[in-house]
Formats: sequence, structure tokens, C-alpha cells
Amino acid sequence: MYKDLKYFVGGSSVVILALVGVMFFSPLSSQFTDDSVSRGSSWIIDVDELINENQEEQALRLVDSLIEVKSQNLPRFAYFDRFLSEDERMDVANARADVYELQWKRIEILNATNQKDVLRDALEDYVDVIGYNQGAAEALLKQINSK
Repeated sequence: MYKDLKYFVGGSSVVILALVGVMFFSPLSSQFTDDSVSRGSSWIIDVDELINENQEEQALRLVDSLIEVKSQNLPRFAYFDRFLSEDERMDVANARADVYELQWKRIEILNATNQKDVLRDALEDYVDVIGYNQGAAEALLKQINSK
């Protein structure tokens, strides 16, 4: 019995060490940042670093190019996503979420740089999309229109 327990504990330890090693050296482990967990993409970190360095124009260009790239292969209407395979549907859903977050980041940059005309156009398009930031976008649009 002691011999079986020894093999069980030894084998379990090897499996646990192997799993921890895979998690530590996995490319997915780079998703974790100092203060939070990103969605697996480093664009958030890149844009935030540019903003923190007061390089809003470069951040805006980066966000615009990322929006263009990520929305390139998306079906025009989300309704047609249901006709894609399961994997394609997941990829499209993630790309749509990234585009939504990038559009909000673009609005934040435009607001910080006081580009009111472009900001108004971006907000008018953005308030039509249902999501987390819709209330804030509507309030910001009302504030801009009232001035």
C-alpha cells in the first residue's frame, strides 16, 4: 500500500509540474498585465502606452488602422453571423467586440484632443450600437450638441 501511494504521489507531482510548466511558458501567459487581464491582444496595451506618452495622434492612427483591419472580413450585418461555422462565429464575435472597444477608445482619444466635429460623427455612429458604453456615448453626444 505504501508503495502504491508513493507512485500515486510521484506521478501526480510530475503531472502538476508539467501543467504548471505549460501554463508558464505558454504564449497565452502574456495576456496578463500589471493591473488586469487583457483579452489576449496587445493592442490595448500599445494604445494606452501611446496615450500615456501624450502621443494621441499616433494612438488615433493606430486605433483607426486596427479598426480597419479587424472589420475587414466581418459580414456587413451581424445577422449573417449565424450562417458561419462555430469557429468562424466565435472569431467574428471576438473581432466585433474588439472593433467596438476600439471605436470607444477612438472616441476617448478624440475627446481628449478636442476634435469635436469628428467626435460628434463618431458618437452619432456609436450610439446606434448596443453595448457597455452606449449610455456614456449618449451623454457625451448630448453634452457636445448642447454647446
